[in-house]
Amino acid sequence: MENLFHPSVDSLNGNPDQSFTPEGDYQWHFGSYYERINRLAKVLINLSDSSFQSPALMGLAEVECQEVLEDLRLKSPLRKLDYQWVHYDSPDRRGIDVAILYRRDLLRLIDSKKIPFVWPKEKEYRSRDMLYAKFKTKAGTYLQVIICHWPSRYGGQAASEPKRLQAARILGRFCDSIALINQDPILIMGDFNDGPGDKSLSYLCDSLENIGFENLMKSLNPALGSHRFQGNWEYLDQILIRRDSRSKLAKAQVFRADFLLEEETKFPGYKPKRAFKGRFFTTGFSDHLPIYLDYHPATQP
Repeated sequence: MENLFHPSVDSLNGNPDQSFTPEGDYQWHFGSYYERINRLAKVLINLSDSSFQSPALMGLAEVECQEVLEDLRLKSPLRKLDYQWVHYDSPDRRGIDVAILYRRDLLRLIDSKKIPFVWPKEKEYRSRDMLYAKFKTKAGTYLQVIICHWPSRYGGQAASEPKRLQAARILGRFCDSIALINQDPILIMGDFNDGPGDKSLSYLCDSLENIGFENLMKSLNPALGSHRFQGNWEYLDQILIRRDSRSKLAKAQVFRADFLLEEETKFPGYKPKRAFKGRFFTTGFSDHLPIYLDYHPATQP
């Protein structure tokens, strides 16, 4: 969602960042905010499949608070659909969290909880919690979903990598525990700030004792991606699935609609048309492209 902040200060988690307010550095007022909400809804609606079914479930990164989820659900074109959200405030220093939007006519929420990130080497360090939710489908099957936005590459990829490996270990322990209880499908998705070949993602796919995951981005064109940095595309946004659920997939892709892209000036080719350039609100959408998965749990035996 690239910095989806509400124009008022978020008092729910004591976030001190007032940059995205009318008086703040971004001069973030309600007119631009609602324009942004409608723009993001356009992207989500364009993710509808060939039968015009809007997504049953959407994992979101970089949302500030419950107010922005309510506005996205009720004050945008999404209001015509029966969406509800799952969200917990996390201690991230910028005040951005992950969340889920899901269609109540297709999914019933059974359980949800946050998975805290802890960095023992620096007790004051704060990052986004991960979000777990379990749903029951109309067909009577169950689906478990985990949304991630792992620690950033601030300070360099190599220097920050241990934090993301720590996030992978925390998530691995959690997945091992739920795998011992049931065999329900598990989808892990989000912005990992690492690629499919990095240590953190390799850990989830190769090192867990009781469960194995497949990274669906590994089979996609390596010359493309969901994010572009210095002229190079990369898959920082990924979807992993429990290996024994693989047969229920139709496809996993990056949504590369033309309206989400703009020509790059420093390097040949195109890049995501982001919503902000510096502190200026532009006509764009996000610095990451959406990723999506066609998954049909109703077909499982």
